[in-house]
Amino acid sequence: MRLMTKLRSVACVLAMLCAGTGIAHAQEFAGRVVNVIVNFPVGGPTDLEGRVFAQHLPRFLKGTSAVVVRNVAGAGGMIAVNQLGDVSETNNLNIGFFTWDPMQQILNHPNLRVKFNDLKFIAGMEQTNLLYIRRDTAPGIAKPADIAKVNTFRAAVLSNGSDWSALRQSLALDLLGAKYRIIPGYKGTREAEVALLQGDIQLVSNSLPGYNSFAKLNLVDKGLAIPLFQYERGEGNLRRSPNLPDVPTFLELYREVHGSNANPSGPKWEALQFLNRISRTPRVIFMPPNAPDAAVAELRSAVERMAKDPQFIAQYEKVTLAPAHFVHGADGERVIVELKRLPPEMVTFFNQYIESNSSR
Repeated sequence: MRLMTKLRSVACVLAMLCAGTGIAHAQEFAGRVVNVIVNFPVGGPTDLEGRVFAQHLPRFLKGTSAVVVRNVAGAGGMIAVNQLGDVSETNNLNIGFFTWDPMQQILNHPNLRVKFNDLKFIAGMEQTNLLYIRRDTAPGIAKPADIAKVNTFRAAVLSNGSDWSALRQSLALDLLGAKYRIIPGYKGTREAEVALLQGDIQLVSNSLPGYNSFAKLNLVDKGLAIPLFQYERGEGNLRRSPNLPDVPTFLELYREVHGSNANPSGPKWEALQFLNRISRTPRVIFMPPNAPDAAVAELRSAVERMAKDPQFIAQYEKVTLAPAHFVHGADGERVIVELKRLPPEMVTFFNQYIESNSSR
C-alpha cells in the first residue's frame, strides 16, 4: 500500500513536471489574439496562401483566442515588413506571412526600415518559377532553344524592374543570348499574362501556382505560348521539379543553346546563382525582432506539424494548384544569412545592371 502511494506520488510529480514544461511552452500564445500580417492585397496569391495558413494555425498553436489576417499592402510589400519590425511589447507575437523581395534590402531601398535578417525566421515556402513565351514570337518558337534565334521581343516585368524576379529574368535571358526589350510597370503577373494573351508582350515570368491558375489553361494548353525553362531550385539542385517534368531547367536550355559541354560563367552567372539561392522561398513566415525565444520555438514547431498535416496540405493544394513545400530551421535560415554575407562588389554589380536595363 505504501509502495503504491509512493508510485502515485512519483507519477503525479512527473505529470506536473511534464505539464509544467508544456504549459511554459504554450503560454506565449495562450489567450491571445494572434495577428497574421499579409503584405499584399486581399485576393492575391500571397493573401490566399496566408489565409489557408491562418485558418489551420489554431489547430497547432493551442490556446489562442483567435487568429486574424490583416492585409497591409503597399510599397511592394514593405509597409507590412516595416510594421512587423516595429519593436513594441504589444506586437511581439505578430506573425508575418510575406512575399519578400531581398533586393529591397540589398539595394538599401529608402522605404525599408528593417532588415530581413533582423526578423525571426520561422519557415519558408519553396516554389518553382518559370518563364513562358508566345509561340508566334517572330519568326516563331517551336522549341525552347529557339529563344536565341528570334527577333527582339517584349518581356514584361513588374513595377520598375528592380525586384529579384525581374533581375533574374533579365540575367537568364542575357546568358541565353536572347534579344529583348523590358516592358516595366505591370502591377501583377495576371495583368502581364492578359497583355501576353492580347499580344502586347511576348514573355512573362511566374511561380508554379500562378502558372497553373491561368497561363497553363489559357495560353499553353491552347498553343499560344510555350514554357521556356524553369529556374534551378537552390544551389546544387539541378533536377527538374517533379511538377514540371517536361520543362527544361535553365542550365539544360543553356547547354542546348550553347553546346552540351558549355557552362555559364562571369558576373551575370554569379548574380543569377545568388538570386536563385535567395529566391528559393518566395513566401516567408517571420516574427518581430523582439519575439520571445519561446514563442519563436512554439511557432516553428506548430508550422513543422502543419506542414505534415493532410487537411492543411489538401486545402493548400486546392487553393494554389501546387504542392506545399516548407523549408524549416537551418536550411531556411541559410537564405536569410546570405544577405549578411553579400560582397560589396555584388551590390555594385546589381546597381550598375539595373541602371543599364533602364535604357533598354
